[in-house]
Amino acid sequence: MRNELRIAGLLVAVSLAVSASGQAAPNTATPAVPLLQGAALPMYPPIAKAAHVTGKVIVRITVKDGLIVQTDVLSKPAVSSGGRFLESPTVENLKTWHFAADVSGAFTVTYTYEIAGTETDDPTNAKVEMLPSLDVKITGRPVKPTVMYQKPSSPSPDTSSHEGGHAQGTPAP
Repeated sequence: MRNELRIAGLLVAVSLAVSASGQAAPNTATPAVPLLQGAALPMYPPIAKAAHVTGKVIVRITVKDGLIVQTDVLSKPAVSSGGRFLESPTVENLKTWHFAADVSGAFTVTYTYEIAGTETDDPTNAKVEMLPSLDVKITGRPVKPTVMYQKPSSPSPDTSSHEGGHAQGTPAP
């Protein structure tokens, strides 16, 4: 019985020590993510949305006195898959971000562009989610392609004299 009490006491002591040590050692490797105070609404680039270009653009931002002073694109979709259509709008949107005046440092931000949902006949606004980690997720709905067929037109018989006048350099009537 005494041995069981000693073992139980040791288990309680060890569990208290483990939980206390977990609370005493803060994670200092990752800087705290600052609170974003303002930004322009990011948009899914229309040409990328129409071409169903998706992917992630990862950017390292440098903030000084609450304003973004530098952006470095770390990763983007391949050019062959349309990544160039996502990179520029991402960086332009990041330039509109601002934080409290006392915020300075470097942070990594990921913009994720997705196409999801059922096709729609008319273009719709993309769904934008801003995560507490400063990551942005933009989801657009696919739009049905519009194809317009027209009967080929042929010049009417009256235009021959009109066209001939242009060839000779005379003004049109």
